[in-house]
Amino acid sequence: MNFSYICFSFLLLLLLPQKTFAQKPYYSIWYSSDSNHLPQNSVKGITPDKYGFIWLSTENGLVRYDGRNFKVFNMENVKNITSNRVTYFRGNVETDSLITLNEKTETFLINNRTVRKINKTNNHIPNLTTSYIGLPGIHYAQKYNPFTIRTGTNKYVIDNNNIKQYGAGHKLLNHYNYTFKDSAQFFFNSGNIFILGKNNDYTSFSDGVIKSCSFENSFHKKSKIYTNIPAQQCFIYSNKKLFYVKEKKGKIAPQSVFENFDLEQNNIVSLYYDEYNEILYLGSSNKGLLIVKKQDFKQNATPYYHSSGTDDVYYGLAEYSKNSIIASSGEIFAQDGSTNLISIDRYSDKFMLITDYKGDIWTKKGIKLYRFTKKSGFKKFNEWTFKNSLTTLFKAPDDKIWIGMFNDKGKKGSFLYHINSHEINPEPKLFLKVDFASSTLNTIDNKVLWCGSWKGLYKIILKDKTVSKIADIPNVQVRNIYCKNSNEIWICTYGKGFYLYKNNKTTAFPIDKEQHLLTAHCIIEDKSGFLWITTNKGMFLILKQDLLDYADKKLEKVYYHAYNKNAGFKNNEFNGGCNACGIYLNHETIFFPSMNGVVYFNPDEVKNRLPVNDIYIDEIDVDHKVFFASDTLVLNRNFEKAKFFITSPYFGNLYNQNIETKLEGPVGQDWTPMTEDNVSFSNLPPGNYTLKARKLSGFGSKFISKDFCFTVAHAFWQTGWFIALLVTLSLFLIYLIYKLRIRYIKYKNIQLQKQVVLQTQQLQNTIVTLRKTKDDLDRQIVNHKNLIKTITHDIKSPLKFMAITGRFLYNNFDRQEAALKDDIQAMYTSSAQLYHFVDNFLEYAKETDINNNESEPYLLYDLVNEKISFFINIASAAKTSIINNIAQDLHLTENKQLLSIILHNLLDNAVKNTYDGVITFETYVNNKAITIIIKDTGNGMSDQKTHYYNNLLQNINDHKSKHKEMGLHMIIELLAIMDGKINISSTKNTGTVISLLFTVKN
Repeated sequence: MNFSYICFSFLLLLLLPQKTFAQKPYYSIWYSSDSNHLPQNSVKGITPDKYGFIWLSTENGLVRYDGRNFKVFNMENVKNITSNRVTYFRGNVETDSLITLNEKTETFLINNRTVRKINKTNNHIPNLTTSYIGLPGIHYAQKYNPFTIRTGTNKYVIDNNNIKQYGAGHKLLNHYNYTFKDSAQFFFNSGNIFILGKNNDYTSFSDGVIKSCSFENSFHKKSKIYTNIPAQQCFIYSNKKLFYVKEKKGKIAPQSVFENFDLEQNNIVSLYYDEYNEILYLGSSNKGLLIVKKQDFKQNATPYYHSSGTDDVYYGLAEYSKNSIIASSGEIFAQDGSTNLISIDRYSDKFMLITDYKGDIWTKKGIKLYRFTKKSGFKKFNEWTFKNSLTTLFKAPDDKIWIGMFNDKGKKGSFLYHINSHEINPEPKLFLKVDFASSTLNTIDNKVLWCGSWKGLYKIILKDKTVSKIADIPNVQVRNIYCKNSNEIWICTYGKGFYLYKNNKTTAFPIDKEQHLLTAHCIIEDKSGFLWITTNKGMFLILKQDLLDYADKKLEKVYYHAYNKNAGFKNNEFNGGCNACGIYLNHETIFFPSMNGVVYFNPDEVKNRLPVNDIYIDEIDVDHKVFFASDTLVLNRNFEKAKFFITSPYFGNLYNQNIETKLEGPVGQDWTPMTEDNVSFSNLPPGNYTLKARKLSGFGSKFISKDFCFTVAHAFWQTGWFIALLVTLSLFLIYLIYKLRIRYIKYKNIQLQKQVVLQTQQLQNTIVTLRKTKDDLDRQIVNHKNLIKTITHDIKSPLKFMAITGRFLYNNFDRQEAALKDDIQAMYTSSAQLYHFVDNFLEYAKETDINNNESEPYLLYDLVNEKISFFINIASAAKTSIINNIAQDLHLTENKQLLSIILHNLLDNAVKNTYDGVITFETYVNNKAITIIIKDTGNGMSDQKTHYYNNLLQNINDHKSKHKEMGLHMIIELLAIMDGKINISSTKNTGTVISLLFTVKN
């Protein structure tokens, strides 16, 4: 299907009779050198390229426009050119070969989104013999002035009496015999050529046939033709109206694209019409570039009368008739833009408005509810007064009016009433008291009532009056509830965005980049399946299926299409918190209240300019040196900063184009929105990188993506050849070291063998000497032991004799010699103690040679009694009692002799340090250990002394302590032999507790 057929079909649809708005206004803006957008104000040519960019030719270079930025190409960045004064465009858009010349006939080729100078013999250059007479873009032919026009692959040679059409290879296709008079305006379209007449007619030359035709439109006799050869477009300007010319089957069908604008007064010399985006570009010879867009949104005309307190700020709306709505102020707005007024404003708070099945109007103010009857011309009304203020009104599908009302002042919750509008004398009835205040109500099936509040969303089953809170909706004001069906509930909130409650699951949708959707006021679904959402910062259009797919986790992101006041409304701030917050009248016209009038539009006629063009990376600025993008970009590893300039042509609301970038490589960066026209990186480590760019292309939320690969060069020591060389050298060096090491080891072995022989001889001599020394020491030790035993034995015998003699004297002494008897008793006691001490010492000396810690089983009770009997007299003299609380059947197998020495010394110490007290022996037995406890109530030991012995038990030497008693030292050594443990607990002047712990062996 060819280019002209598509465009003509589109124009035909626009011209079909249908109910629509009045003529759309236009939004226009000038760009010039004064606004720092253009390098110069003479825009001689305008053309698109293959990639979607718009190109301008000026007297200071070429300009590429992407919808946001104007990039200039002139002597500063195009090599080998000597003049910036550029003329008009030629060439072919589809083959990416646009051509222009400067005043010095240097040729520029626009190809692959950039500009370069080329030779005239270059294959990209088309035949440049096209002649122009008159102003640029306007083709005049005068008698005796033949000229040539090229249109795509065709060439027309126009002479005084004929017109010849040539095709490829200069083949003559058609010859037309035509004699024109003084002058004529030629124009062409879709490869055919036409001549504009003076009586609303034109002559066509097509397929070898000459036809005279009339326009369906009415044009002024002084109409003018403007053409754009590269874009294959033609325009007719007549009586300050500009028409875009399309042709189908030889028939011209002009389409109005701009009105009430004087092209001649503004010196317009170049034109281009973007059919897809419905954008007109007008180039002036002295004023710059004018961009014109049709505005799809309408706003109510300022009424002849403003009701009290309105001031063009609107809230609640309701359907008034099939072709009009009514605002809560009483103003009526029709689809054709006309207005009217009824006097209800004094009875309305402007937020709630309902029309019932009879056309009666319901409104509220404070604690009062009103119904204005249609049959009275809305002059009569019913009035109901409630106890508290009303919060919201809603009409259910069964025409029942639901009413939300605050609770008493200072009390929580609210009341829900309903009133049957079908009754002759309806009265409000209390339905339910709830714990929240209702801000909005909705029901789709008269079974479930959805209640929005200032603390979230609630669900009320009307049959049994059960109330439940939707848990995943935050505690925030619910502004609007849209029910598509009983299982699909859409919720708008003030501050938290919008939600979907479906299949008992709540989905919170992502917010737009500047968070305008946080204040979502109202949702209206059109018949094409789109949701229109108003906010405090404009209006959004979203494909509902995209949102459903996001809720089902089928989409990562959702495309939001935003509109601001440039699209036709006067103020970006819409209003919510009212009922109804929007009206879809007859599924044809949508009305929304705003801070400056009521905005209305037909959603089927709104032009959605979508960001469908590809993403391009054209230039890379590395440390202020510019490179054009290629597949083989290699950055020096020492670069400081690299900027990648990313662009994508888009000529709609720039808020809708959101490009994200991501870097993959040795270091990475996750998806990040672009805020400028470039992304920059610095200090990247060497390696291969991929810079990814993506954007949502429109409804359907599909991504357009672009990958650009580049490399940061390695240092020479990081390259493969250097590593291979280094490995080779390392292997050679290892081999060399190995050989040298072998030679050295052989030499050292010889030397070592000599040393071994010498040292072996010396070692043998040393061993002989050590053996002799060891034998000498053994003999000395034996001699010392024998000497100790001999001395101990020699001391022991006389002491024992002395003890026996003392006992004999004591037992046979005259009782009257009491004093002497006491002295002998003391001698006896002392000698006995000395005897036992020496005996213990001898036993200790013997036992240190014994490794066996076990004895035949014996009774511990008897062993303790034996030790008590020895010290009983001394204890009695000190008024001390010794108590044996040990079980009489407890048998031990611990070394009896060593344990006897230990108990003797412990009891001796207890008797010495206890006066008028008690000494007790106890045991504690379990499956793992036997504990022998000796307690006394004597003098006790100081904390320092106790600390010293406890540390000594743990092999911790306290060098500051001076306690050197032999008894405890000997006990500790004996316990070590017996694998026993001791614990000392003592309090000064209170007593001492000593615990002996032995592990149970049987």
